[in-house]
Amino acid sequence: MDPTANAFARLTLAGASSASIHDLLAVGLAKREADLELAEAEARRIVGSGASWIRVRDISAAELQGQGMSAFEAWRCLAWMEIGRRLATANKGMANSIEGPEDVAHLFQHLRNEKKEHFGVVLLDAKNSVLRTTVVHIGSLTASIVSPREVFREAIRDGAASIIAVHNHPSGDPTPSREDIAVTRQLVQVGELLDIPLLDHVILGDGVVPEREFCSLQREGVIHG
Repeated sequence: MDPTANAFARLTLAGASSASIHDLLAVGLAKREADLELAEAEARRIVGSGASWIRVRDISAAELQGQGMSAFEAWRCLAWMEIGRRLATANKGMANSIEGPEDVAHLFQHLRNEKKEHFGVVLLDAKNSVLRTTVVHIGSLTASIVSPREVFREAIRDGAASIIAVHNHPSGDPTPSREDIAVTRQLVQVGELLDIPLLDHVILGDGVVPEREFCSLQREGVIHG
């Protein structure tokens, strides 16, 4: 018997880190080894012949269901892919302190692939140690109109000394919009009144290339201090 006859055999031979997209998906989709042939065909339908990790990353539950999966099967597949993403960023663990926007981007890596804008906050103590991170608002496909009340409610509740705002751009381009700059300036003003300064506002891109990883509005000069 050919030792590479099916996706499972190829996976065990090559190892998970060297396996193809199709084989990883097929083994992930199959409920048992007897289902592998059907799962391999399913994997090729999902990502097509020109498979890429960007294609897999961006696939939606609706697309999976359009390929014949049930809603449960589609969301099970997405759940496993999200587990993989979270595990890939878990090796560093939660940052104890924030030294720059790179640390913020790492804390919220899981938001890079969201299809809607998610607005999060890093709550810091007086030594810039992380008290907690939280998502305070989920917007539309193109905008996240967050109110200062949503942002600072968490900071007041936890007794934070300062905060850092962060949100993703579903387009993958972290370039700040006029609305991003306006919201940032409003948060700066409210933070000054509450004596809970906004230290930075980090916008997440898709991270496919370094220039699209993130944008720091503090580094851009929108936030001074």
